[in-house]
Amino acid sequence: MRLVLKTGALCGNRPMKSDIEKTINGRVSAAFSDILPETSNKHTILKAAQDMLHAVWTGKIYSKLPKDKTTIAEFFFDAELEQFLNEAIEECYEKFRVLAERAQKNSR
Repeated sequence: MRLVLKTGALCGNRPMKSDIEKTINGRVSAAFSDILPETSNKHTILKAAQDMLHAVWTGKIYSKLPKDKTTIAEFFFDAELEQFLNEAIEECYEKFRVLAERAQKNSR
């Protein structure tokens, strides 16, 4: 289990990549496809959703990480990282749903 985070201290000064993290873009595309507007900016909106989801997911991980020098790979199992991702998708979906509804109302 590996995870990319932009901190040297937690990752032993080397970036790591989790198998869970590699699924973020596809999961966002699948989960948000029903609320994304069909516009020329759809790709930009999808990228923003992916970035937001990654930030929320990373925040959930850091909030549960002990404050000592434990690395993420030493502390979390993939199943826990997956659960954090599921929670992040739920949170972000609701935020994007509201934004999509507002954008749709404003375009009328």
